[in-house]
Amino acid sequence: MKNTQTTSKKGSRLVPILFGLLIIFVVLQLYILTSVGTQGERVSQVRNEQAEIKIENEITRAKILELQSNGAVAETVENLQMNPATVKYIDINYQNISAQE
Repeated sequence: MKNTQTTSKKGSRLVPILFGLLIIFVVLQLYILTSVGTQGERVSQVRNEQAEIKIENEITRAKILELQSNGAVAETVENLQMNPATVKYIDINYQNISAQE
């Protein structure tokens, strides 16, 4: 009789332990899913920001290339009323100075 009482006591303890482990497992799964979901949202936001920045960079590069073009430089020269400089070359061999206009 002692054998059956010991077995029934062990069985009665085993059920709450298994139930407790099951609850812990479910809670951990919910926590993991929640944290992965929020991290996934952050990753998605970062990717969207990267795409926007790439587009902005391409637009900025296009503007830079446009400003570096000969037409833009010529327009700037006209707007600032710049004149070509007089360049003087010194010939060391003959020691004479010539002006180019």
